[in-house]
Amino acid sequence: MRVLVVNPVGHNKWDSSDKKIYENYASRETEIDVISLPKGPVSVESAEAYAEVEPLVVELVKEIHAGYDAVIVNCFLDPGVAKLRELLGKVVVGPCEASLSLARNLSKKISIITVGGEVETLNMIRERVKSLGFEEIITSLRGIPLRVLDLDRDKESTLRLLVDEARKAVSEGAEVLVLGCTGLAGMAKEVSDAVGVPVVDPAWAALKIAELLVSLAGGVMRDD
Repeated sequence: MRVLVVNPVGHNKWDSSDKKIYENYASRETEIDVISLPKGPVSVESAEAYAEVEPLVVELVKEIHAGYDAVIVNCFLDPGVAKLRELLGKVVVGPCEASLSLARNLSKKISIITVGGEVETLNMIRERVKSLGFEEIITSLRGIPLRVLDLDRDKESTLRLLVDEARKAVSEGAEVLVLGCTGLAGMAKEVSDAVGVPVVDPAWAALKIAELLVSLAGGVMRDD
């Protein structure tokens, strides 16, 4: 099974580290390739950036998807996912939809913890959650005071901020937490150990859903 992971940003800063994270989560028979856009914003944290990357993601994936069983758009806002499903006729997964689909099997009291804490960013996630029909099971949406580009500068500090917000979410009644940014991938277990409830990693969720759907489809690809 071959899975293409697309980072919807105009640089390759995270390609190598994301490949390691996805390979760590992958089943033995799954091969992972990670690629970024040839141009685009440095992160997707605004409506303007989202509008810019969505057609770029679709264009890139249309060009290079042949030979892959599944595509993951590596952003919690799932840019281009719906359009690519229509166009490709193969498995295309977004981390937000995958994470919430899995989390709701554990509880109907879910909190999303994301980055930035900016009103625009949080509203974009709220809109994505609403479009997927999950709004009634979300108890809270919280953001740590860091932008995406700051997350890996001091991972210990990032983790502390995540744990602080996770504890607040649990105190408000959340029974499952979802990390609402793929830049937070790889931290779910540490957060879960600290707060005592399940924490869904968006990269793990996207990959496991992709592997399952390809398996259910019998690995059939359509490369036109």
